[in-house]
Amino acid sequence: MKLYRKPCSLLLAIPFLLTAVGCGSQSEGTVRSVSDQTETEEATQQVATCFTAQLGEEVSQSGVRATLDHAYLSSYTFNDGEQDVGFIFYQITISNDTEESLSANFLSGTFYMVADGEAFACSGLRSGRMLTLQFGDDPEYFVDDIEPGEMRQGYVYMEVPADFEMAKLIYYPAAGIGDYSTAYSFELTHDEMEAAPDPVTPFEDAE
Repeated sequence: MKLYRKPCSLLLAIPFLLTAVGCGSQSEGTVRSVSDQTETEEATQQVATCFTAQLGEEVSQSGVRATLDHAYLSSYTFNDGEQDVGFIFYQITISNDTEESLSANFLSGTFYMVADGEAFACSGLRSGRMLTLQFGDDPEYFVDDIEPGEMRQGYVYMEVPADFEMAKLIYYPAAGIGDYSTAYSFELTHDEMEAAPDPVTPFEDAE
């Protein structure tokens, strides 16, 4: 596994993470930049040690192991006001080798996305619906905790400007057990993304 340690540019507020990557506070009709966090969200900061990881390589921390299996780019885009919006579906396998239940969703601060240097939050209702259209009625996206000894494969979905050049998935393996000290960065250009398989339900038919 080739991991490159580098000074971390992510000075992260934990309350900010919960707001930025959680989907409850976003408008369904916008790709929300997280640059508008409040002073309260900036109050509690923690510096993480960051590593650059690669697609297909296992990363680990504190008894949590994970592999980014695929980074799918949907061919479907739509216009949202003055912006063309696209979707990335990351497929990841997570193994919980700890003795604790592991939360591995957006609300736990486990994942967030940077596109062309700007952080973006998920747009939960819309992106979740697109995930269902893409992969079927019951895709796994880590809503339920991963129990001790369990391995699970699922999806992390992100909504980004369609013309992005570089996308970065930031992953905190042990965030779900309260440890934000280590992060892994998976960086892929638009052209390095894998074309998503044909959707189970064509997006255009569901509009």
